[in-house]
Amino acid sequence: MATPPPAPEQQAFDPARMYVWLKALESKVNNLVREVDVIKNDLVKKQNQIKKDLKTASDDVMELKHSQEQSVQRMDMIIKELKQTAGVEEVMTLRKYVDLWNPMTFVTQRDLERVVDARLALLKKKDQIGGDVAAEIKKNI
Repeated sequence: MATPPPAPEQQAFDPARMYVWLKALESKVNNLVREVDVIKNDLVKKQNQIKKDLKTASDDVMELKHSQEQSVQRMDMIIKELKQTAGVEEVMTLRKYVDLWNPMTFVTQRDLERVVDARLALLKKKDQIGGDVAAEIKKNI
């Protein structure tokens, strides 16, 4: 007769084996805790860096807005000043009058005084010398 195969032995509670298994598990948990701490620290550092970058970007945006506001104010001021200047039509009207009057032919007060003085001197000489010499002097002036 054939003998039945031996029944598998029930393993009894082995504290040494359990201790090794527990130590291995503890080691793995400790490694995971270290990795989580590294990830956590890295995350905190990156978060702080992102906050700094965001603060810098926010300051840059505020500076740009301030600069834009100043530019708009300057443009408004320039536009107001340009509105106060003469337009093309006004300039053309003034040019027409200047061309009509031709100020280059105006006599200055000094020139007028010289001419008057010369005439008075001529009249005095005419009275003193006579009419012929005065006419000659008048031609020279």
